[in-house]
Amino acid sequence: MVALIANSEAVDIDAITRSLPERTLYVFFTGCAKVLSRPFEHDAILCHRLVAGGTRFLKSQKHFNRAYSLFSKPLKAEVGVLASPGVPDGTPPIPAARSSDLVPYTLDFDYKIGHIYPIKRVPTTGFAVAMWIAETMPKAQVCLCGFTGVASLNLSMYAEHDWTWEQILLQLFVKKGRILRFEETLGEATGSSARIHARFPEFSEATIALVASNVLANRFTGMERQMAKLWGMTKFQRRVRGFVRRLGNRLKRFKR
Repeated sequence: MVALIANSEAVDIDAITRSLPERTLYVFFTGCAKVLSRPFEHDAILCHRLVAGGTRFLKSQKHFNRAYSLFSKPLKAEVGVLASPGVPDGTPPIPAARSSDLVPYTLDFDYKIGHIYPIKRVPTTGFAVAMWIAETMPKAQVCLCGFTGVASLNLSMYAEHDWTWEQILLQLFVKKGRILRFEETLGEATGSSARIHARFPEFSEATIALVASNVLANRFTGMERQMAKLWGMTKFQRRVRGFVRRLGNRLKRFKR
């Protein structure tokens, strides 16, 4: 089994490692310090986002140093991920998978399935890796851990990504059994679609579901943009609050 560990507050790494098979290969991302509080002892791969055509990393060296310190044994591999913004229909495809000299292995999402991503939106690294594995290695057991697509108080969600669209596609793969979720967090409004269909039978359940997904996607995209603005506006206040909290904890330890 291959377990992809999102940088999400929904991740309980101890519960995950207790529940999954012993021979599971864990896939982490450069910012894994958000979910690992101590060195990880199982087999792992570390993925890094590449930008500028694979000529540099998205994250700075301090993130790499922190990530490396959180693995108690050598990594099985380091993988660079290329994933560009979605392009309009008719754009010439990439003729061949690209590689980067910065990493031993390169995963080119754009070459494999990047043409399906919404125009001008940027795939998240976790989504790119999950879909690449599902499409390239269809017999692999892929388990998503913490891939909720839900904003949290402490971890940012950038509006450049189409979180709703990604969740729709991932859930379709889950329904087909091609991908597993460690925790199922998506839910449906009880009976809502069935009630509409019962009152207006001229609308099939498939049509209702399609229209509902489009409406929800538009509403959620607008909310994401507003949340991103709000997050940026309160960045200074959150830093001050964090500093005051850390200072208070130090003073308490000093008094002891």
